[in-house]
Amino acid sequence: MKKRSGMLVGASSMSLSGKDFAALDAAAGPFTVRRSYEKKLPKSWAESVAGIDVGKRASVWSCKPDLEQLADKALDKRLRGFVQSIPDSHVAFLTCWHEPDAKIRGGKFALEEYLPAFRRFCKIVKSVGKPRVYTAQIVEAWSGQHPNKGSTYAELWPGDGYVDVYVVDGYSNTGSGKKLWGPAVKFAASKDIPWGIAELGCVQKIDTSWMRTQAAYAAETPAGGAHDRCAFLCWFSNSVGGVVATPGTDPAARATAKKISKKYYTAPGSFRL
Repeated sequence: MKKRSGMLVGASSMSLSGKDFAALDAAAGPFTVRRSYEKKLPKSWAESVAGIDVGKRASVWSCKPDLEQLADKALDKRLRGFVQSIPDSHVAFLTCWHEPDAKIRGGKFALEEYLPAFRRFCKIVKSVGKPRVYTAQIVEAWSGQHPNKGSTYAELWPGDGYVDVYVVDGYSNTGSGKKLWGPAVKFAASKDIPWGIAELGCVQKIDTSWMRTQAAYAAETPAGGAHDRCAFLCWFSNSVGGVVATPGTDPAARATAKKISKKYYTAPGSFRL
């Protein structure tokens, strides 16, 4: 199988709607992917927070629909219509309830509630057959480093055939390079699918050396499937949860992010998972 070497580089921003993303892109891009999330399942892609990405960049998008309704097929029609509304030319990575490991550990819901709903989400998304829309499972790097019964990577896995890319969120307070990403990369490799990074950021203070190290590790480390590097990485330029917005407004972090964006630039139009 021919390896694909493109790695999309992007970010989230403070505004959920992305109204501040253009300024961040100008300061730290050019970004080729954008991370966004919302609670409800929109009627159409154009009405979602990721609608602004079409024609400009790829999307990593997540939502939080009612798990029981999702598992019981009550949201099938709405989800199918939503996916059908995504333009065929647009690259999008979709998931529901990102970081389910953290939600389970925190008592938000149980593994038994999550798995049927997540399987249904992936099944419906894939059934639409959009050529550049991919399913993703987004977990915490911390859970791979410190597995806890009931929310391990293996227990969260829905089974083969549901997930196209295994995605992980990681921050500077839990490590760097292989120590941080290794468990998720190893798990993705065991399933023969590519890996990606949906949230990447500093904690307590900006560390540009750490930023460069993570980007290099992502670019040099394959998992499974047809990709010979991380499929995408998105900086978490947001201060939700007490983390430091990366790159945020820090001049050095913005300059570092811009160099990384240029070094690994991959045109969204040419990207294939």
